[in-house]
Amino acid sequence: MPGKEPEGYYESLREKEPEVIFDASDIKTEADWIKAGEIIYDMHEVYQVMDSAFLKSLPDLEKHWRKFVPVTKDGIIPFLSIVVREKGRIEMGQQSCGMCHTKMMPDGSLLKGGQGNFPLTKFAASLLQTQREFQKVSDSAINVQIKKVIRVLFAAPWIKHESQERLQNLSVDQWLEYFPAPAGVLNRQSSGLGYPVSVPDLFDLKKRKYFDRTGQLLQRDIGDLMRYAALNQSMDKLNDHSGFVPLNRPVDPKKGTITRFSEEQLFALAKYIYSLDPPKNPTVYPKTLLARGEAIFKEQGCVTCHTPPLYSNNKLTPVDGFQPPKSHFKKYDIFDLSVETDPGLALYTRRGTGYYKVPSLVGSWNRTAFLHNGNLAYLEDLFDPKRMEPNYIPTGYKPAWLSHMAVPGHPFGMELNEKDKKALVAFLKTL
Repeated sequence: MPGKEPEGYYESLREKEPEVIFDASDIKTEADWIKAGEIIYDMHEVYQVMDSAFLKSLPDLEKHWRKFVPVTKDGIIPFLSIVVREKGRIEMGQQSCGMCHTKMMPDGSLLKGGQGNFPLTKFAASLLQTQREFQKVSDSAINVQIKKVIRVLFAAPWIKHESQERLQNLSVDQWLEYFPAPAGVLNRQSSGLGYPVSVPDLFDLKKRKYFDRTGQLLQRDIGDLMRYAALNQSMDKLNDHSGFVPLNRPVDPKKGTITRFSEEQLFALAKYIYSLDPPKNPTVYPKTLLARGEAIFKEQGCVTCHTPPLYSNNKLTPVDGFQPPKSHFKKYDIFDLSVETDPGLALYTRRGTGYYKVPSLVGSWNRTAFLHNGNLAYLEDLFDPKRMEPNYIPTGYKPAWLSHMAVPGHPFGMELNEKDKKALVAFLKTL
């Protein structure tokens, strides 16, 4: 955290020589691949030069960051690094896999693979606020940045929906109000403003058949995880949607427009992710309570969708407003029943497939964002009938332009009495 640096810290870093930290020729064993994969997991995709102007703004950034950025007991922000890629030049590295998929636990330890609690969009907004307030960058210049970000992240001009209309002519103030999302929720590329995604944990990933909340990619082998990582690293910004390319830059066939990890790096990353096991909930519940909760889980028919041992049937469920073509039933594993959750992400964004995948409940005790948009912050909220009412105030993500909203869908367990709900939640928190 700015203000915690040792004396002469940045000057000493400028004297550092770059060092190679990933060399595929050194990898010999399975354990080597996993260890190398952790390096890639923590490697950054975006680098911001820490020049004299940026260093001067650090005290002002600290005023923003201390309100929401997770910090260890030693004052370290674990999801940002200072990187030396060229002697004399220091950069702040950000947007690694671990930035979204690492959770800082209450005791200050880091759980890699967990649903992250670094609020990336608030962090991004804070950098813009600093430009505006302390570096005196004009609103017109910031608007140019915002328009580029909107195109890369959200724009889908062929979709006729209010979410696309809202993107037009946003002021800087509106952007700074609308863009941030709570920890565990992300306005990632190809989602929508108002239709973010709940960040998944990465445990048991080898057992999962589909990637993404909308089941964008089928996992047949490790190659599919490698491809998915490359796509979400930045490659999908070059997708051609009938002539619309989100990253609106000419592509130099020799130099390219963006970079991705090499095959060896992607393979190592996939090996590391496959090695991640879900932690057990340290809370101990009475055995009678858990037995009752498990019985309710079966009585309510939860096992139909959330089938043990993964506690997911690994299928896709169509959303309201989408009728699966007959050919899809031959190509995909479809559970042909809508659970009536908000269809926006699946219908009105570039991630839209018409489906949501049935999530695994393993590790749900350690999550802080539920349903595909992260509208609910607590597992207990799923069984609260009040969330179906239009005057409900979500405990998780809520679009900033709304004061209240219903969180529809997944109407299961609502009729249980409080004692049975408590038992069911306790059981779910042991998975």
